[in-house]
Amino acid sequence: MRLRFWAAGWLCFAGAALCPADDLQGLARRYPGDVGLAGDPNVVFAESFEAESLDAVATRWESVQNAEIMSLSADVPPVSSGQRSLLMTHVGGRSTGGHLYRRLLPGHDKLFLRFYVKFDPDCFPIHHFVHLGGYHPSTPWPQGGAGTSPRGDERFSTGVEPFGEKWRWDFYSYWMGMRSAPGGRSWGNDFINDPALKVDRGRWICVELMMKMNDPPGESNGEQAIWIDGKPWIKDGQLVSHLGPGFPRGKWVWDSFHPDPDAAPFEGFRWRSSDELDLNFLWLLLYITKAPPGHVSRVWFDDVVVARRYIGPISLSTAP
Repeated sequence: MRLRFWAAGWLCFAGAALCPADDLQGLARRYPGDVGLAGDPNVVFAESFEAESLDAVATRWESVQNAEIMSLSADVPPVSSGQRSLLMTHVGGRSTGGHLYRRLLPGHDKLFLRFYVKFDPDCFPIHHFVHLGGYHPSTPWPQGGAGTSPRGDERFSTGVEPFGEKWRWDFYSYWMGMRSAPGGRSWGNDFINDPALKVDRGRWICVELMMKMNDPPGESNGEQAIWIDGKPWIKDGQLVSHLGPGFPRGKWVWDSFHPDPDAAPFEGFRWRSSDELDLNFLWLLLYITKAPPGHVSRVWFDDVVVARRYIGPISLSTAP
């Protein structure tokens, strides 16, 4: 039996280890408005887009693709203490989008990524979005591999995706144990599959992703989790936005995992077969295909933080 209880706004499940006692509040609760958060010893990287120019922002990233679709905007999350966000403006027929990419060296066994995003109500369905993962050897640019399963010693990744025309939040994961689609191609696997987990366009949304490496490399004890506006997702009485060895229960249908409390426990993630592979890159990506010529899609990003501990949404007051 899995117990659940409310604590500090979190729904916690015994057995899923989603909310250890020292992480209940999140790092952001210590820094109202995120002021000073970038200097916390647990923070690996932070980007608030507070700069006089896009060129100044670009110096903090190793690969910038299609900078011409990017601009600095005065539209920021209501809780932000900043005055700038990054706006990506995609126009159908001109390109597939753009990205910011950087390494997170020397590499990590567990990371949390939090960012704020706002989709214009007229935004065309997005094909791929923000990714966290690892390459060995690491490179200052994103590598390929779409449609093929990783070997386990060279790469893995998870995207937080708004899943195209469905406009629902889910994972999009490549790893050595991934399932294949009909026809044998290995496209990213999804895991939540709940149409009720809607992407709310037209407002700022706080998104957070956690990834934990399997250790030792021969075990399938890796994990991943997402929170939307600081909340995990519950379906049919079980936590489905956090996956690891033995949780949640569900079944595979080709390359999609479907949570089901009456099915088998999830096997856990074997992200890697070698401990030389770890979490070492962040890819802020807007990739749109098939948009009608001239169709304008706008997506804003702000308050990006990568840390070793749960971060949580921007706070207006200090944790007690």
